[in-house]
Parts: sequence; structure tokens; C-alpha cells
Amino acid sequence: MQRLATLMRRWRHSSPLQHVGVSLLGGLGLLFVVAVCTVTYGRVEGEEFSPQTFQRRRFRYVEIPLLGIQVWPIDRQDITNELEQHLRLLPGVVSSPTKKQWDLVRVKRSGQDWDEGDGLILCMYLDARDAKDQLHWYTWSLQHSELAAVLWPVVGQLAQNQMYALVPVAFRLATTTPDATRLQNLLKTSLASEYLNLAVASRNTNQHQQALQWIEDGLKIDPENQSLLQERKRNLPNEAGAKASTLDVRH
Repeated sequence: MQRLATLMRRWRHSSPLQHVGVSLLGGLGLLFVVAVCTVTYGRVEGEEFSPQTFQRRRFRYVEIPLLGIQVWPIDRQDITNELEQHLRLLPGVVSSPTKKQWDLVRVKRSGQDWDEGDGLILCMYLDARDAKDQLHWYTWSLQHSELAAVLWPVVGQLAQNQMYALVPVAFRLATTTPDATRLQNLLKTSLASEYLNLAVASRNTNQHQQALQWIEDGLKIDPENQSLLQERKRNLPNEAGAKASTLDVRH
């Protein structure tokens, strides 16, 4: 205790230059610790998928752990596979937006497990391989061109609407339906039914704007679906009333 008191007295009576030197050394030590932790634990890597263009890319960068502050430019590498390149040539699958949207497939930070994004649902199908190590849905698309012309535009529409959760429904129907016309009808009715369920659930919780969005997305797949059209009529007055109530509160 006495020794500590002696050191404190010496520190108080030491010159300002010594104070600056000690502070500088402390700062350099802290920077060194941060740098070591950043190099060791700050690496981030992952994949992204663009539903507008059916392109995929891998990304890497470095960030300060815990703070999440990026300290190194993002390195991106195109990893679009053979199937995705083929789909980019099919009518109705991709669009040409001025700004691409990139959805997370998966991301991993040093020392952690992979975090999965919704885009992984579709990419698992795009990466699926058969017993001969060939891309299964690429081979299928070449062998069943009429079915592929029906399936993939619908899958693209689902991806662009962020409805990756419905993608397995489309692939299941494509696997079990050998006729293109029947597949088209089944896709329309099945997916429209899913959108209708979402719209009804939103309406029941007074989320009328969200309900209308589900309806419009469903009508893009099945424009003449009577159940969706009737549900839209139910929601329009409710949405108008909700907007009027909001205006009344503001005034």
C-alpha cells in the first residue's frame, strides 16, 4: 500500500512530457490489441443472390469485432453457376433494374456458425446435384424445356417479391407434374391460395395495406383469381378508413 502511494506521488510530480509519453504508449498498446483482435476475429464472409438478375456473388471484408465497424473494403467475387447463367437467358425469369437488389444467402464471422438468409432457400435448389455430380435442375431444365418455361418465371417472381418461403411449393409441383399446362394451372392456384391466406391473416389483424400487397403479388401470378379479387374488395374500404382515421388524428 505504501509502495502504491509512493508511485502515485511520483506520477503527480512527474513532468507533463512523461504523462504524454505514458498516454501515447497506452494508446499504442490499445491499438495493437484492437488490431490483433480485428485480424483474428474480424473476418466476415458470405454469399448474396440477386433475384432480378439471377446472379450470385461471394463477399469478404474485415470489421472490428463487437463494434461491427468495417475497416477493410469489401472484396466481391462472382460465383454465378451454370444453371443461373442458363436461367438468365430464359424469357420472363430476370428483369433489368437500374439498381440490383442483393439478398443474403448466408454470412459467417470468425469463430461463429453460418447465419442463413432467406435467399438460401432458393440457392439450395440452384446448387442441388444429382448422383453424377451434375446440377440437377439444370439437367432437368434441358430435358423438360416446356416445364422449365413455366416453372422458372414463377420462381423468379417469388424471389423478386421476397417470397422465398413459397419456392419449395413451386419445385414440388414441377417434380410431380409432367404436363406444362397442368403445371401452370397448379402453380397459379396453389400459390394464389398461399397469398390469399397471408392476405386474410393480415386483414384479421387490421394490417390492410399489407393485405393489399399480398393480394397484388398473388394477382401477378394468377391475375383472374376470383378469391384474391374478392379479398381486394374487402380490404380497399378498410384501407381507406384507416387512412382517413390517420388524417383525423393529425388534424
